[in-house]
Amino acid sequence: MSLYLNDALIFIGKHQIFMLYHISKPTAFHSYKDLAIAKFSPILKGFIFILHVRLFKRGVLLCLTNRKEFIRKGIEVLKMYKPRLYQLLRFIIVITLTILGYLLLTVGFSYLYPLLIASILAMAINPVANFFEEKWKLPRMMAVSGTMLFTFAFLSSIVFILFSEFMQGTTFLATHLPDYVQTFSNYVTSILDQKIMPLYEKMTTYLQALDTSQQEAINNSVKHITEHISAKLSESLQFILLQIPSLFTALPSSFTVTVFILLAAFLIANDYQQISLFSQKIIPHSLQTKINRVQMQFKKTVIAYVKAQLILVIISAVLVYIGLKLLHVNHAFTISLYVAFVDLIPYVGSGIIFFPWMIYLFIVGDHALTIQLAILYGSIVIVRQIIEPKILSSSMGTHPLVALIILFIGLQIWGIIGFIIAPLILISIQAFYQAGIFQDVWKFIKG
Repeated sequence: MSLYLNDALIFIGKHQIFMLYHISKPTAFHSYKDLAIAKFSPILKGFIFILHVRLFKRGVLLCLTNRKEFIRKGIEVLKMYKPRLYQLLRFIIVITLTILGYLLLTVGFSYLYPLLIASILAMAINPVANFFEEKWKLPRMMAVSGTMLFTFAFLSSIVFILFSEFMQGTTFLATHLPDYVQTFSNYVTSILDQKIMPLYEKMTTYLQALDTSQQEAINNSVKHITEHISAKLSESLQFILLQIPSLFTALPSSFTVTVFILLAAFLIANDYQQISLFSQKIIPHSLQTKINRVQMQFKKTVIAYVKAQLILVIISAVLVYIGLKLLHVNHAFTISLYVAFVDLIPYVGSGIIFFPWMIYLFIVGDHALTIQLAILYGSIVIVRQIIEPKILSSSMGTHPLVALIILFIGLQIWGIIGFIIAPLILISIQAFYQAGIFQDVWKFIKG
């Protein structure tokens, strides 16, 4: 077809030369040069047209040849890099599944967390229930019920001891609180009489000496600041008052969730073996082996993390007790128990007790004890910051720098909640690593 197209175009070019040569009728020419140009320029145009046709044909054929060559080389390159492309595809699959798992976890956690907590409690109860069932030949239901009752009694005893200490401390505070309030009131009154009122009189005298425009500007600024502070206080008070009904509304829901968790934990622990056998039937053996490895490593990591936190809390409580005893502070043991309890609160810790205490002592004029408590609190914070990464790393088998980086990333991403989420991430990463999941994923990507 291309040959016929070429012959047709050449014929058109020759015909154009013939027509242009015979049709051209030269008019008045000033020289032979003009006559030659007029006669032969159509012929030259025709030859140029034929040359363009031939070049066009060669260009089309060259493009077709290059296209085939390009496709052939592209196929060769794809064959050469076929393993790399499959690795890239498997990597994309892993990233996609990770993102989908994260989204599913974040969305479904608010609905599934009672069942998750119940499963964790059932796994914790199961070994003790198995011990009672095998050693004492108790029925399964009785073994699970006894384990849960024993756990509940143990936790209730701890709560009772803490509550007794709290009541003793509260009684002591109620006995001495009127004296503290009277001392605080006298101190505030003396500050008002000795410092605030003279300063107010000086400011009034200074304002009266200013121009009217300056007085209006200062009054407007003070009015604006006062309105801003009043608005912020009103918003804060309104927020607190609005949270009180929601708190009372959440109490029945919390009670319902607690009952559901306990019942679900009892049922899961009671039928733990049947559930395990059912899961073995529906889950492939290879996947089940990996799940068992992750579960075992997760238990070890959680136990190690709880042990590390208990060590840190005990160290903080002992330091507080020794420090308060050296400072001759009453009820040092009760205060150290409070510190141990609030030290479990992320980011806040023992500062929620020490800061109000130091502020009060500073206001009432007990500057010596204020400085001593500040030194004690600073020592506790420094010791905890130094030993926390080391204890976590030694208990969980991670490097202190890795633990510190994960804690910092959790703080930057989730804020204060990150101090709760970051340890969970650290535990999960450590469990997956010890179970060999990351190695299996890397082998899957490499093929």
